[in-house]
This record gives sequence, structure tokens and C-alpha cells, in this order.
Amino acid sequence: MKKLMAGPGFPFVAPFALFMGLLFVRQKFEAQGWWLYGVCALLVFGLILWLRPRYHSLDPAPVPVRNSILLGLGAIVLWIALDPWMPRTGIRDNSFPYEAAFQLGTAQGILAIFFRVFGAVIVVPIAEELFWRGYLMRSIIKPEFEEVPLATFQPLSFYVTTVAFALVHAEIGSAILFALIAGWWFIKTKSLKAVILLHAAANAGLAAYVLLTKNWFFW
Repeated sequence: MKKLMAGPGFPFVAPFALFMGLLFVRQKFEAQGWWLYGVCALLVFGLILWLRPRYHSLDPAPVPVRNSILLGLGAIVLWIALDPWMPRTGIRDNSFPYEAAFQLGTAQGILAIFFRVFGAVIVVPIAEELFWRGYLMRSIIKPEFEEVPLATFQPLSFYVTTVAFALVHAEIGSAILFALIAGWWFIKTKSLKAVILLHAAANAGLAAYVLLTKNWFFW
């Protein structure tokens, strides 16, 4: 275990793997899902903070903050606008996902929504981008991925990463488009922080849209 944790891939893979594993377990406890999501998000965020020293000097490129945010918001506008014509998997369910929390009280309901926004805007962008573009995109190029500079473009790794990202989302078509935009921005900026910021802005925009329109199926 110590050897695994000391390996170069651990800081990139572990947060994403932990998050996906915890979400899988959460599905078994539907009534408690609102607070279990919060536990998942906090545990993964804690792991990222613990691993933070291993990310130092990883991403020296300057971050175009404004353009990353604007591009992320533009990408989520496309996601929402094109949704009716995009392929997706599963049955669309627009039932209110936090009914159980609000039945316990307003405070619990608000806390459930806070957990969801915190996970979507803070935890998911970091965990996903570390894995998809920080690790997978490079490891396809070379197993010793740490020898591959960030944002190295190679067609196979770029498109495999794009498709793999889409396959873990119900909105497959929209996710492919989003991954193409995020991947392009990553290659252009040479900055993992920039694409994390883009992802965070997109998820924040989607959260605002969902809360305002009550189109819960996007969550």
C-alpha cells in the first residue's frame, strides 16, 4: 500500500477513484443520499488537501482566470441549449432530489443543496481534471506519464480521454462537446489549473441554472 501511495500516479488517480467509489456506495442508501453526498465530497476534498504538497510545481503555467471562467460558462450554455438534441443514457428523472432532506427540516434541505454545489464546483473539477487530463491523457502517450509534459497533444490520447470523460456522464453528447472544449483549452494554456477553473465555472453555471429553473434532471 505504501508503495502504491508513493507512486507518481496516486495523487492524480486517488481523488477520482475515491469519489467514484463513494458515489457507488451512496446509491445503495437512497434515503440518506443527501448527506452521504456531503460525506463523499468532504472526504475527497480532504484527500486532495492532504496530497496538495505533491502538486507543488506541477503546473507552473500562468492561469488566464477571466477567459477560463468565461469559456466555462460558455461551454455550459452550449450543454444546456443543445441538450434536447444530444444523445444521453438512462431515464430522465426530474423529481426533486432533496425531498428527504427537506422533510427533516429547512436547514437540512439547504445543507443538502450546499453539499451538492460544493461537490460540483470545488471537488469534482479538481478530482476529474487531475485524473482525465493530468493523468489519463499523459499515460496513454507513455506509461511513465510523469515524463510527459502537461498538455502534450497526441490525437489518440486526446480523443480517448474525451470519450472516456463522456462515458461517465448521462448526457454523453453534451459531455463530448464539453470535453473537446476543455481539452482544447488545456492544450492552449498548458495549465491544469486553467482547465480546473473552466470546469468549476461551468459547474457553477449549471448549479445556478438548475436552482433557478428546477430542471433537476441535470443534477
